[in-house]
Amino acid sequence: MTDITPKTRLEAQRGKVIRTRAWDAIAEFYRDLISKGWPFLPMLRVVEAIAISSAAAQIHGATSHSDLLLSDCADFRSGDSTLSIVYQPTDRTFHFRHRCFSSHDDKKTCTEDEAFATLRLFLRLKYGVLFETPAA
Repeated sequence: MTDITPKTRLEAQRGKVIRTRAWDAIAEFYRDLISKGWPFLPMLRVVEAIAISSAAAQIHGATSHSDLLLSDCADFRSGDSTLSIVYQPTDRTFHFRHRCFSSHDDKKTCTEDEAFATLRLFLRLKYGVLFETPAA
């Protein structure tokens, strides 16, 4: 079907369509980065934890460069309720940023040790999804 609705200025502000992928494909993406020497094991642990959780059926993921992008719908727009997770290996921190069309954005920077608790908080508050933190 062809979309014949005229695009408005606000439509463009919603961002481009992000194509989601299966969790095993996203995990493989980070494994490949690690095999090439990128220090992204903490990000791989986050992806693997999502993949084995019940939240995996409710949260959809994609990658943009080395960033992990999450939403509660498949093939989402980058400006529509998107949670971006960036891992900074130089200071061993995660940067979480939730963007939405209304511009009520939230962000938090945390240590590697706080990543699962922070992810759990964002998933519950922004998407109503319960994410069980894996046992340490």
